[in-house]
Amino acid sequence: MSQRKKMLRKLLILILILVSSENLIAEDANDLFDLSIEELMNVEVASTATLTEAKPRLVPAAVTTITAEDIQLSGARSLFELLDIYVPNLQWIRHNWEMGHLGLRGIIGDRDDKYLILVNGRIINDQTRSCAISELDLMYLKDINHIDIVRGPSSGLYGPGAVSMVINIVTDNAETFQGTEITSRFGVIEEFYSTEIKHGQKFEDGGGLFLFGGIGTYSGASKYDAPQFSGLDFPQDASLPWDPNNLGNDIPGEGTGAGDPLVDADLNRDGRTHRNIPPIKGFIELTKGNWDIWARYTQGGQKFSLDDTRIAHFPAGYAEFFGTPQVQNTSGYQQVTTFFGYNKEITDKLEIDLAFSYAMMDFERQIGNELFDAYRSDEYYAKAMLRYNLNNNHKIATGFEVTHDEFGYDSPGWPHEDATTLEFQQSGFDMPRWSTNLYSFVFEDQWKINDEWTSFIGGRIDKNTFTDYMYSPRASLVYTPNEKDTYKLMWARSLRSNNAQVMKIQDMNDNGISDPETLDSIEIRYERVQSKNLDLAASVFVHYNLDVIGWSNADLSSVNIGTQRDWGFELEAAYHTKNTRVAISHGFTKLYDFNLEQGKNTFIAAEPYDDLANWSNNVTKITAQHKLNEKWTIDGSFREYWGFSGMEDYVEQNNTRVDTDWERSYRGNSYLNAGIQYQAKKNLTFNINGYYLLGIFNKDFNKRNYYGTSTGSYRCHAPSVALSMIYKF
Repeated sequence: MSQRKKMLRKLLILILILVSSENLIAEDANDLFDLSIEELMNVEVASTATLTEAKPRLVPAAVTTITAEDIQLSGARSLFELLDIYVPNLQWIRHNWEMGHLGLRGIIGDRDDKYLILVNGRIINDQTRSCAISELDLMYLKDINHIDIVRGPSSGLYGPGAVSMVINIVTDNAETFQGTEITSRFGVIEEFYSTEIKHGQKFEDGGGLFLFGGIGTYSGASKYDAPQFSGLDFPQDASLPWDPNNLGNDIPGEGTGAGDPLVDADLNRDGRTHRNIPPIKGFIELTKGNWDIWARYTQGGQKFSLDDTRIAHFPAGYAEFFGTPQVQNTSGYQQVTTFFGYNKEITDKLEIDLAFSYAMMDFERQIGNELFDAYRSDEYYAKAMLRYNLNNNHKIATGFEVTHDEFGYDSPGWPHEDATTLEFQQSGFDMPRWSTNLYSFVFEDQWKINDEWTSFIGGRIDKNTFTDYMYSPRASLVYTPNEKDTYKLMWARSLRSNNAQVMKIQDMNDNGISDPETLDSIEIRYERVQSKNLDLAASVFVHYNLDVIGWSNADLSSVNIGTQRDWGFELEAAYHTKNTRVAISHGFTKLYDFNLEQGKNTFIAAEPYDDLANWSNNVTKITAQHKLNEKWTIDGSFREYWGFSGMEDYVEQNNTRVDTDWERSYRGNSYLNAGIQYQAKKNLTFNINGYYLLGIFNKDFNKRNYYGTSTGSYRCHAPSVALSMIYKF
């Protein structure tokens, strides 16, 4: 066999192990090395984007996979940062009332309720109110084998909430990692310290044990290294019309002009952890025979900066009015997840997959030194799935899921007043303890029509205690005319039911059931293997219709806000050789219509409703790694958010006090990271990573805007450096 074919064969084996490592047992992995290149290209594997096994090129979705090597070379300090670096058309934005938010293809909200986070296929979203919150902020990433991001609607597979994307974190196990490894990292300027330990051991008679633990501190960056800017001019006194309470001119003001850093305001350290509590991650997994048993614990959270009109003094701000500085604006969580999975091949055509899981989420949020939210939820989940190969050309998968949630229980560890949320007390409601049941049926049919055409038809039916039946159908047609080209036509409807608190309040007021948020989408995707070193892809989402729902205090129920209509495309190219990898992507998203319901308002866009208020229409991402020799590897990444014209329209319509010459917030964001890795010994590696390096020359390069801002405010990431040491026993 030629050297070229040997390299191609090894690459195919690596890809197959990565995309199927959730289900691949030791014997299967070893068998791959006995197959020819032609046989490897026809191996069918389980995917995050399908229920039935399929060849990787046939998977009916746009999927981005981030490997453990990608994670290490990037030096990413959180999932927020990691996903922002690698995922095409994904954007990350700050928020004044929560931790940051992620969005894809223009779909983003003031709560992360439009996508799901999974760990080894188990959904870990908070169901009470905060939705996708856990894992995103944690700096411990060494337990991760790879991450699959399904870009696009996926409720047909995973149920309510999988509107814009699904993020599936696949951990290492005893098959993918053996031995003991310690990783220590520390950062300067944006300060943090962390230690991660993992251990994997195979059993002689099959199966194995995997352990992971991470602990550290994250102090973040100072308000001087990571300044916040506003589009407001803050006068020196409180003369009318600025003084809303007519308290006189003796109330001090900031005197800060638009574009001056708010260093005198009571501004938190950027990225600092919730109440300075150390973030923690622990994971243990036991595999034996047909059994996969694991448990996971995470503790995290961050401080965040309130809107500048609240962190500044009068006349524009409220700190003096409240009498105490706004020093504690923070949210935190702890989560426990246990999972028991059993997979059995009944015959060579029939396979059964059973699972039971328990999860506990404990959450709290403080606004202005006051407890704003504090609650706990307990979730019990069971699944039974059958996969049946009718013949060589036809496969089906069908299953049932039952989820029981209990809400409002006292926290087991976070200090708080009670399990009632103050925002709902203000509406006159003390939340009781309550529970819900979710019953789900899921189905998929994969039909190889002939050598060139394959269809996927399926969907899901969900029924919650406080909803009607929710239907999430999807259908795809895949055309492979040759070995190089693949064409995919995909249609799907995805749903998001409201959070549990909102649905319960609506029920308590006899306002009926809660209608879900619905996304209808049509996507066309093209993939081409241009050569052994170059892969190309393009996606066009020509129809993205999202019926947006929101909470109405006046109606005490969820209501339809309007319909958001987007279109756009994504272009991708990846070049890879033995020593070099370069990937580039460009995403374009355009709002072409927003039909706002009469009497409603929205953060999504401003008239004339032709641009999104919290989105850069264009975003370009480049990543590169090059192995200089056996010891040295260099890497870098660059992200360009091209500009925020829709945000400018929104600010102009919602705040007449913003300086008329204020433009800095609406310009693009430019993020440059770079790193170098030194393999000192076979078992000892050092990394140096630099972050947001363009901010050395101009801090505005590093700006990151706020969701729903009416003042054009933003905060800059601090240019910073981190060092790490990895030692494997």
